[in-house]
Amino acid sequence: MIFENKYDHWDVNNAVDKLIEEGFLKLKPFGKAHFVFKSSIRYYIREIKRRAKIIDSYSDPVITEALGNWGEKLVEYMFRLNGFEILGRNVKEFQGKEWTKTNENLDFIIGKDYIAYGVEVKNTLPYMEADEFLGKLEMCKFLNLVPLWILRNAPEVQFNTMKANLGLILAFKAQMYPYGQEPLVKEIWNKMRLPVAVRAEMPSKIVNSFIGFHQLLISADAG
Repeated sequence: MIFENKYDHWDVNNAVDKLIEEGFLKLKPFGKAHFVFKSSIRYYIREIKRRAKIIDSYSDPVITEALGNWGEKLVEYMFRLNGFEILGRNVKEFQGKEWTKTNENLDFIIGKDYIAYGVEVKNTLPYMEADEFLGKLEMCKFLNLVPLWILRNAPEVQFNTMKANLGLILAFKAQMYPYGQEPLVKEIWNKMRLPVAVRAEMPSKIVNSFIGFHQLLISADAG
């Protein structure tokens, strides 16, 4: 993930596969993960076990659920702080129209200045699945909502697709942990170099981007 701002994930995967094929890198499945390292390294089992233990820690269902809830709390606080009304949570119905094509729903529906948004929040390391991404876009279109995804990150194709659908992706880059999880976050970064951070509020860059986007929509409506 340290290369994701420069290269697409599939390009990195292809490069790694080629280096494994050439013998420069070695692949070692262990537990829930596959570890890749230079073939010249002889003693690696201890380091793999350390990292596997970290993966078990941050993959624990208690932790993943807490992170999901924390991401939504920070986003909700951002909305309320900036005067947006929470019109619904975990909903698939708006202004008399109900989405029935799938069992999915939206994390939030929010509104301000006669503009309503369908919001998805993903405080996860992996990207949003393509099927879910497109399905939620279709739901927003059906419910006449502006799509707003607040994610750790997304591939370029999803940014382009969202732009084509007149919506917005806000990427906060580092998975957000609550206070009290500093030791785990430090260990994840030091040993795994995964994008994680302890946060008590959404980054100001995210807030400013959202407010700027909302102002553009108001201006477009006025014009």
